[in-house]
Amino acid sequence: MWQLPKMSVENILMYLRKSRTDDPTLTVDEVLAKHEQMLDEWVGKTFPGQAVPKENRYLEVVSGETIDSRPQMLSVLRRMESPRVKAILCVEPQRLSRGDLEDIGRLVKLLRYTNTIVITLQYVYNLQDEHDRDYFERELKRGNEFLEYQKRIMNNGRLLSVQNGNFIGQKPPYGYKKAVIKEGKKKCHTLQPDPDTAPVVKMVFEWYAAGDSAHEIARKLNGMGIPAPMGGAWSAASVKPMVTNDHYIGMVHWYRRREVKVVEDGAVVKTKPYTAAEELSYPGKHPAIIDRALWDAVQAVRATHLPIKDKARYANPFAGLVRCQCGGNMTRREYKKGERERSAPRLLCQNQTICRTPSCTLQDFTEALIPAMEQAVADFSLKLEQANDDSAAVQAQVIEKLEKRLEELDRQELSMWDKYTQEAMPKHIFETLHDKLLSDRAAAQTELEEARSVVPPKIDYAQKRETFVTTIATLKDPTASVREQNLLLKKCITSITYHRKPSTGTNRRWSEAQPIELDIHFNI
Repeated sequence: MWQLPKMSVENILMYLRKSRTDDPTLTVDEVLAKHEQMLDEWVGKTFPGQAVPKENRYLEVVSGETIDSRPQMLSVLRRMESPRVKAILCVEPQRLSRGDLEDIGRLVKLLRYTNTIVITLQYVYNLQDEHDRDYFERELKRGNEFLEYQKRIMNNGRLLSVQNGNFIGQKPPYGYKKAVIKEGKKKCHTLQPDPDTAPVVKMVFEWYAAGDSAHEIARKLNGMGIPAPMGGAWSAASVKPMVTNDHYIGMVHWYRRREVKVVEDGAVVKTKPYTAAEELSYPGKHPAIIDRALWDAVQAVRATHLPIKDKARYANPFAGLVRCQCGGNMTRREYKKGERERSAPRLLCQNQTICRTPSCTLQDFTEALIPAMEQAVADFSLKLEQANDDSAAVQAQVIEKLEKRLEELDRQELSMWDKYTQEAMPKHIFETLHDKLLSDRAAAQTELEEARSVVPPKIDYAQKRETFVTTIATLKDPTASVREQNLLLKKCITSITYHRKPSTGTNRRWSEAQPIELDIHFNI
């Protein structure tokens, strides 16, 4: 039978996570504390008088289906790269992952090639062994099958609850508070109007029906000092969802924004599109804030507000990258100049009515960004010329020297034993020399493990330079797709902060006179 390899508690990482199979009456903290006690008892029996250090204990509070959605698990995987980590201790294999086959394969591969064993209360899995690896994979697959079954059952229960008029959302719509009512012996989750914010909802609908735009309504609410649903200032983006939310007329819905998985660039990504064709609406148990006549009037006004641009997923090459100097997101906008004519697309702060930061055209922004990227390319070229002193190569030399040092100490120990047994070296001299050698060897082993754990990543400046050059060429190419430009920019840039002072001229709306200043954080 395979035995647990020689190790200390410092070589073990403890991982704890609450599962759907745990007692639902217990909180996450109570479940984790219970499991931590069980694992501590195992450690106490296996390593008498010792305990896993606090820095080696990882308690997962977030409930995520995949590895990437669990930050503590990601920390464990990063720690596994160190030679000091030899085992992961958990209650059962399924605590590590209940994801799909991709997650299972990723976890098994990392455990196998880092030579990390998995210790549970029932079994120790050595993934170098083919039978243990197969057993471990089957346990994880069984957990994934149970998860999918549970999700189907819970989804059916949620749909039935919505059909009965209950509100099952995590956050109530603005203007409502969550409430629990009783129907016989059964508790039902529903909504009740919030006396502080429900009148605001009614004002928004009345103003919209009277012809005020979302921007004008946001300006009025800000002037009244009313905080937005998420705090801070109101904007058109926070007004528009309100006038389409049928909760305000006493309805509940399902599948309005159903999570859909699609493939982009060879990777599966999650999206939540508005799926009006699949949406299911049912009469709710909560009272309406808006009457049907006002709702119909608002929807009639909305029908006359046609979008000024064709809907496209990728319209802004700088989406997700640019923030205003006030902290708000910069978004792409177009403005009508006449019956059919439109102005050039612009970047505008979503809080522009508050911060008053002037906008700029996409073309002007691009022309301000390209010189900064060209300077980054020049910096890469300089770093390539100075790349003789490669820190990764130096670290590799240190590791090689320490490995040779350990080999030499092993040879010295064998020679010392030969002298002790064959040449009758005095015992007290042997013990002194042997203790000194073991001390030197332990110190060299510690230095080697530390050197291996802090190997600096080797930066491929040539590859980064090529990516920047390609991105610049794509920005200058008028035929390049917006999607391609955005994906390339996100490989080069982490974030951009936009600065621009208001114009001092008479035409303050477009503010063309003041230069654009960009604070760019490159992905280097």
